Amino acid sequence: MTAPPGDGPEPTTDSAVDCDTLWPGDTGSLSFASRRALARLLTGPLVQAHRQPEIWAAVVSDEPALRSRLADVFLDLVLDHDAGIAFTRQVDTSGQVDVPAVLRTETLSHMDTVLLLHLRSELSVAQPGERVIVDRTDVAEQIDVYRRVIDSDRARYTRKFDASWNRLKTYSLLTVTETEGRAEVSPVLRHLFDADVVAGIRDEYRTLIAAHGDEADEGDSLFDDNDNSDDDEAVDDVG
Repeated sequence: MTAPPGDGPEPTTDSAVDCDTLWPGDTGSLSFASRRALARLLTGPLVQAHRQPEIWAAVVSDEPALRSRLADVFLDLVLDHDAGIAFTRQVDTSGQVDVPAVLRTETLSHMDTVLLLHLRSELSVAQPGERVIVDRTDVAEQIDVYRRVIDSDRARYTRKFDASWNRLKTYSLLTVTETEGRAEVSPVLRHLFDADVVAGIRDEYRTLIAAHGDEADEGDSLFDDNDNSDDDEAVDDVG
């Protein structure tokens, strides 16, 4: 006998899926929002709270599960609540485990290094969460003291600066603003270069300047000793 409408269990179809399943055959356990966050962390370069609020909220709310998924592929989650940023970096096993390189690394030129460390010094005098905006022309003038180390030919030096500036925008380490020629410095640089790394490279460049006939202390304004980021962690991965 056929049951009247409304009696008995609802019929099932091949298209019916569990509420935690996003498609037939899906074996994942994360929510849709957390999967989107994981995908964004893997594709990089970073998640920013003010630019991707929904992704950021998912990272914060499901942090333990995302850390576990990333650890499965030898990645660590860096989550800076004050700066509102999240990104991945290669796990540090302290040599105990030989893990494959998952993230792409970039070799920095002299210009890249000087520009990055100058931007890092700008961050060092800012309060946590404070936006740091720099002017392209001002930055070029401030690092000009290192021109002899990078390239004594003015035209080539300018081309190298332009290329490095644009490259940092590609890596999201600089973000253009509404004002032409001005850009926001990504707080991720606090984690890429800690105080010890900044000091070490600063000393190397002072030595190079001295070797080129300039006064070593001319670079003091570029790499400020008043860096308050002793607790930061350095990473080698860029991009």
